[in-house]
Amino acid sequence: MVEFELWWLLLIPFFFGLGWIAARIDIKHIISETTDLPASYFKGLNYILFQDYEKASECFSDAIRIKPDSLELHFILGNIFRKLGKIDQAINLHNKLLEQKELTPQQIESVKAELMQDYFTAGFYDRCETISTEILNEQYQEFKLKILLDISIKQRNWESAIKYGKEVEQNFGTSYRLQISHFLCELALEKIINEKKDQAIKHLEQALDIYKNSTRANIILGELEFEKQNYKSAIEIWKRIELQKPTEFILIAAKFLECYEKLNKQNECLSFLSHLRESYGINQIDSVIFDFILQKEGPKNAEEFAKNNLIKKPSIEVLDQLFSSKSLSDDNDSDTKMIQQVIKNSIGTKLFHVCNHCGFKAKQHHWQCPACNSWETISNELKDISK
Repeated sequence: MVEFELWWLLLIPFFFGLGWIAARIDIKHIISETTDLPASYFKGLNYILFQDYEKASECFSDAIRIKPDSLELHFILGNIFRKLGKIDQAINLHNKLLEQKELTPQQIESVKAELMQDYFTAGFYDRCETISTEILNEQYQEFKLKILLDISIKQRNWESAIKYGKEVEQNFGTSYRLQISHFLCELALEKIINEKKDQAIKHLEQALDIYKNSTRANIILGELEFEKQNYKSAIEIWKRIELQKPTEFILIAAKFLECYEKLNKQNECLSFLSHLRESYGINQIDSVIFDFILQKEGPKNAEEFAKNNLIKKPSIEVLDQLFSSKSLSDDNDSDTKMIQQVIKNSIGTKLFHVCNHCGFKAKQHHWQCPACNSWETISNELKDISK
């Protein structure tokens, strides 16, 4: 037994040596692959790092002339062309690759996937959908479905968008509940325009079933009740928003206050709005209350409200409210009006709804960012971009 164990101990250095030799072979292989790449490849990478895509495209074009059989170099150049907006050059590059007879079936699908992205970027959605039917490799199915989903969104084909969103979710485990809830809300809005409000309500209820935090669905449901003058029902629906995403209450705060006014319970509403402001830091609610006091109780009461707020939370927005009310209460005070106009102009250049995904700035709230197409990334409140 002892001899057997010693025998195995003698083999350990032998196996260790084999492992070392194998490692050396791998390293040599990697080095040979790296040194085989043209120098223009590394220059191109350097330009990409510094986002100089024009010079990077020149370097990779040179690299392809040296190694015309490298698919990877073609794909990198194609991506650079898309970055530069030279979509026609990217399409030509990938179409020429498809003309090469020596490509394997898998390589052909890789090129077609790149071409599909070219067509999508160029807005050739019909060609994009056609070529998608030729891509069958499992490796590209998620990529393909996501592009078809994006096409459906851009074409506002919401039923198709729901279908592709569910397919991606079921097959690849990526949650699309939030997005699908918005597709259903978009469908609901189309039904409302076409006077099919019962169908709209069904879509909105489906949105809430799929994504329980869909404040947008509750906002629209409340607006439908508001239009029918069912103010109590609208209030009940809108109060759900506090349990979903309280910061989005600002989107309906003015109408919410109007509902209470119709029921002659505005003081109850003002108390509730103050609770939201204090509990969740929704400072813009003060603007809603100020506008209501100014309209219903006059500039003197609005001025008093603004003064109290200015003492508690000094800001240029509250200062604007103060001078707005003062200018209305004293028509002959030209200095007050001039100061108020200067403040308003200053605020106008600083306050925006901002996308927290791409930084896009907008003067009004959007559920989907017009720049990066992300959902629910635009801030609900106006933000001071100078800070």
